[in-house]
This record gives sequence, structure tokens and C-alpha cells, in this order.
Amino acid sequence: MNTNPIGLFTVFDNGLGGLDWQGWVDKYLEKYDGIQIDGFEFSPTSISYTFAQLIASTGATALPTWVDPESPGYEAALRELSGKTGNIPTGKRFYKFNRTIINEQLQLIQRYGNAALTPEMEDVFMGLVDEGTDGLVKMYYNALTHIRNQVVSKGQFSLTSVNNPRGLQGIDILFGVPDGNKETLTGQSRWWTDASNHDTAHEGTSSDPITYLQNRVKWIRRVKHYQGGLKMEISQDLWDDMLGHSKVIARLANKFFASVVDGNVRADLIKDVDDDAKKEAIRKMIKADEIVVRDTYAFVEAPGTDSNGDPDIITTQIDNFDPKNVVFLPTGCVGDIQGVKPLSVGYEPEHVAYYDEGRLLLTQRANQKTHSVYIEGEFAQLCVPSVPQWMFYSTVTA
Repeated sequence: MNTNPIGLFTVFDNGLGGLDWQGWVDKYLEKYDGIQIDGFEFSPTSISYTFAQLIASTGATALPTWVDPESPGYEAALRELSGKTGNIPTGKRFYKFNRTIINEQLQLIQRYGNAALTPEMEDVFMGLVDEGTDGLVKMYYNALTHIRNQVVSKGQFSLTSVNNPRGLQGIDILFGVPDGNKETLTGQSRWWTDASNHDTAHEGTSSDPITYLQNRVKWIRRVKHYQGGLKMEISQDLWDDMLGHSKVIARLANKFFASVVDGNVRADLIKDVDDDAKKEAIRKMIKADEIVVRDTYAFVEAPGTDSNGDPDIITTQIDNFDPKNVVFLPTGCVGDIQGVKPLSVGYEPEHVAYYDEGRLLLTQRANQKTHSVYIEGEFAQLCVPSVPQWMFYSTVTA
């Protein structure tokens, strides 16, 4: 029997559960409803691959000028606004369904046509389409989380061999954080002098994390004159190591167990105190409004070799939040997420879907020569801080 094969998109569409492509993508809006990028609000999409940064200088409100009753007062200065623009990079990824994955199903379709599309086979296609679509939506949110934490923990977003091993590199997107807001501890003032070993033996002899953080907050308030809510952010790894610093243990032990005379006993007891209680104690000591510990990582893929020495695509875990930095910044909203609605010109309308009000483009593309259907994701979004003058960075360890 010579059965004319059905189209690749027909095969793909049997994994959509009776929905069209846009309807299928819309399902994920409910699944991911409520996801937020902490401190950044979405702006409407633009038609340009650039971001515009309005930097508000919110300083302290000044006292009035006292004058005689017949004299006018003096004009109050409104917030200063300075503009800054830059380019937004485009992120892309795709999933491919080909005969390597579904060879048996394609052979049956080749032989029997539509009659081969049983409910069981449709379930196989639906599972694959769900995995690919869900993976691209997750990619989008993971990328925004990575950008957010890079911007907050470094004051810039950079594309490097670490976070973009197969794409653009050597690109730094800066947001105007003043150099004076950045401090790097050196010598024995560093909390640890060894980058890979944060044990007691490698503590800086003059380091004292809690005292340093107290002085940093005092400097932000008294010298920089920032008077709003102040949040400290730190990576989970650095926070865990900080809680193990001998000076921190001593300070916490004295706070929680002041009635216990022997210092060694106090230091031993503090190990059983809940981490949330320790965080709240440190927050009060340094006079911050909030401490947020970021336990967040990303994964990148690049060509390499597997454990057997064979060529393969290797997945590597990287830090989203710089593990050497402690950051102070305003509580609440500190910027917005700006970007463009990617172009879909050239695709058939039924093979195009947009997610999250047009911020993520999801398209289908068929390649008859390889018997493959691609689901491709594309976005161009960037977290842009609006208060870089109130973002303060401390690199505290080697």
C-alpha cells in the first residue's frame, strides 16, 4: 500500500489537544500566574531594541526657608531626572522533535496515515509539545531572574563566557551606579583571604562582618543621606559562610546567651539557633529594614566532553547572584523590565504565538529534510534599575 504521508505540522498539531498554537501557549499563563521579578515591574513593550533609564534623585526633603511675612518663599527642587539609553540583547532557544525522538510513531504514520494517530500516540506528542513549550517559558523566566540578580548584585549585566558560552561575549550593560557606591575590601580586612576556602584559618585577621555591615549602613545614612527603607541582599553561599565566621558566631552567641559566662559554651549553643532568628538578630544589629538571602542558580549548556571523554553538550551550574558581594538597595520597586515584542514577520500566522503580553515569541518551524519540527523561543527584555545612585556594593571576600 502506498500511503501519502501527512504533513509534519499535522503530526505536531495532534499534540495540541484540539487547541491552536496560540491557545496552547495561553495555557501556561495560568500555570505561571503570579511569578514576579523581585523589585522590578514590567513596562509596556516598545518597538525599539533599546532601554531608556530615568534616574530619580530622591534625596532628603529640605526644611523651609524662614522669611518675613511679606517675602516669598523659595522654589523647592523637584527630583532630578537624567536619561540613559542602551541596547537590549536578544535571547533565543529551541526544542526539536525529530525522527530520533519519535521514530516509531513517524514510521506508523508513514505506513498508515491518519489511521495511525491513536489516542496513545496523541498523548506521546502532547507530552513532547508540553515539555518543549514549558521549557521555553521556564527559560524566559529563568533568564529574567538571572538578569535581575546580576543587575542587583553587580550593578550591571554582562554577557561572558560564563553565562553565554555559545553566544555574544564581552558585552557590559552599565546602569550608572556611581563608583563611590562600590567598595572592595582588601588585605586582612576581607572576611576571607582565600577564594575557595572560607574556613576559620582563612579569615581576615582584621575582619568583622557585623561591624562592617553596621558601619556600611551608617555611611549610607549619614554620608550618602539615603533615608528610605534599606534592604541588604546576599547570596545563600556567602550568608552561610558569614554565619560560620568566628566574629559573627561570637556576636550572636553573646546576644542569645549573654547569661552564659563561658564563651566556648555560648559559641557551641549558637549552632542550634534557627537561621531565621540569626537573620533577624543581625538585621537589628546593622539597622537594615530587610535582609534577603538569594538562593538562586542558573544552568548553561556548551559543547564539551562527558565523563567518558566523549563529545557532548555539558550543563554547568552558575551563580545568579554574585557570591562575593553584599548589596544594599532601597526596599520595594527599584526599576522596570523593558523590552520589545519580537518580530514574527515571515511566519505563517498559525505557527506564531506570543506569551506574556508579547514579551516572549514562540514559533513553529518544520524541516522536511530532517523530518523535524522546531519550537523556537525568542525575547528581548532587560531589568533596568531606576535608582542606581541608591545601590551600594561591597565585595567582602577574595
